[in-house]
Amino acid sequence: MLYPFPSWDQFSRIFKNKYDTFWWFGENYYRKHGNKWPLSDQTESPEGYVYPSITDFKTVAMLALTLYVVRFIFEKVIAEPIGKWCGLKHYSNTHPPGPNKKLEALIARTKKPNQKQIEEVAKLADMEVREVEVWIRRKLREITPSKLTKFKETMWRFVFYSSICGYGISIMWKQDYLWNTMLCWVGYPDLTWAIPNCLYYYYMVSGAFYLSLLVSQFHDTKRKDFWEMFLHHIATLALIGGSWVGGGYRMGSIIMVIHDVADVFLETAKLGIYLKYEMLSNVCFAGFTLSWIIFRLIFYPYKVLTSSLFESTAVLGVWPANIVYGLFLIILQVLHIYWFTFIVKLLLKILGENGESVEDNRSEDEEIPSSSAEEDKKKDQ
Repeated sequence: MLYPFPSWDQFSRIFKNKYDTFWWFGENYYRKHGNKWPLSDQTESPEGYVYPSITDFKTVAMLALTLYVVRFIFEKVIAEPIGKWCGLKHYSNTHPPGPNKKLEALIARTKKPNQKQIEEVAKLADMEVREVEVWIRRKLREITPSKLTKFKETMWRFVFYSSICGYGISIMWKQDYLWNTMLCWVGYPDLTWAIPNCLYYYYMVSGAFYLSLLVSQFHDTKRKDFWEMFLHHIATLALIGGSWVGGGYRMGSIIMVIHDVADVFLETAKLGIYLKYEMLSNVCFAGFTLSWIIFRLIFYPYKVLTSSLFESTAVLGVWPANIVYGLFLIILQVLHIYWFTFIVKLLLKILGENGESVEDNRSEDEEIPSSSAEEDKKKDQ
């Protein structure tokens, strides 16, 4: 089926009316409601349904704060004892490095300086090369998150993604628009404005979780793709909020559920890495790769992008809010492809090392060798 692409005349016409509700939500909405803002707490919703409201954003913010607190308690009371019981522990840095601006500047540039860089900074700092090497090892031990810290963060995400993915699948499996995405737009806005209670909870909790991740990302374990992940959270929150207020919850719920599947496999694989369960990590990494290809590289562009950019236009005509949503959807797809390059590199690494256990190659800070403390003591003597 060929979908009509908006002409320049249509674009120019709607942009002249950018201050009208019609500019954002399209002609179907405008004919029904005029220029009135749809989010009204005074509108009585049908039984079992909820109309979107401005107060829902306050609910998401409060839930995000609650999840933040729950996460802290979970990591301290549940995840950390489990990690210690499995043999993980925090680093014991008995020989902290002294302050040295020149060496600290080197570590700020790269966590793995080569021999030439070490020799150059040794001359600048008026130190022996061996002294610089010892200082770097101690500094890395001080700033590198331990496996126990990473385990706690991963355990929290695993519990959440498993729970929300299971809930999402249970409610989405029964929705006919999951299998026929054209139904996401039929009846807009009357049939898509009232949101079932089950999807209301799904939206509120998912939005709160990504909002909490947006904040916690600044003190969690740093990754090479820090800013890409930050952009991902911004795009995700924009799509969740936009589809919520714009009557596009059907497509929004599809996007959320297909993204959760791969995340469950990823967090399980990482738990296997930290606990040294090689079989578990390899099997889950295979599941993660397969689910990433199926849901994010095939289903997402073929069904989600096609439906959001073209099916919606075929049913509703041109509506500018959808242009904004489409932009964020395309950003997500670009990130999907970008992150898939990490997956490919890791697969090539595994094949090149004859099937050794997987590792997360996005991590900037690798585990410090356990022998470094003994080496430090020898060099101090």
